Amino acid sequence: MTFRVALTFDAEHPDRPHRAGATERVLDTLDAEGVVTTFFIQGRWAEAYPEVARSIAERGHLIGNHSFYHARMPLLSDAGLAADVRAAERAIVAVTGVDPRPWFRCPFGDGTDDPRVRAGVERLGYRETHWDVEGFDWRPSTRGRGMARRMVDQSIDRGDGAVLLLHPWTTATGHGLLPLIDGLRQAGATLVRLDALA
Repeated sequence: MTFRVALTFDAEHPDRPHRAGATERVLDTLDAEGVVTTFFIQGRWAEAYPEVARSIAERGHLIGNHSFYHARMPLLSDAGLAADVRAAERAIVAVTGVDPRPWFRCPFGDGTDDPRVRAGVERLGYRETHWDVEGFDWRPSTRGRGMARRMVDQSIDRGDGAVLLLHPWTTATGHGLLPLIDGLRQAGATLVRLDALA
């Protein structure tokens, strides 16, 4: 059995305890394993960590937009949504030199199924990009190796084109990324960027 899997990471300001330098270590692991992925970058995070954001692009990862303020999109007016997405786009382009369109991910996944949010995002040249398999790496109780095993099993069940969600700042991702990559490969998966699935 062979199938394609897209690892995706939401690069954002952590809202829980985390280790400094975690995102850099994730990038180093991906480099060492020869894996290119997709990073959805929060605009404020790009402004706060420009060297790291720039490194994501320089290492060949696909860049998407993860909003500016990481607000729940359905709570924003149409004008507020447009202003937030455009502010993130400007910050991402200024820092990385890469236009994140058409890739957009709603913070918390909130708005994925909201027709108004989706239409607003599409008017700006984006398409909302959800996920099929979530690591729940942000939960303090999540352990890396257990997370990796669950994600491999769920990816196999989902089959070709599975989109996986992780966060580069979490302890679980730090511990589970390599077992996840190994497990996916042993299961026959090829790890690709999202644009390889389009």
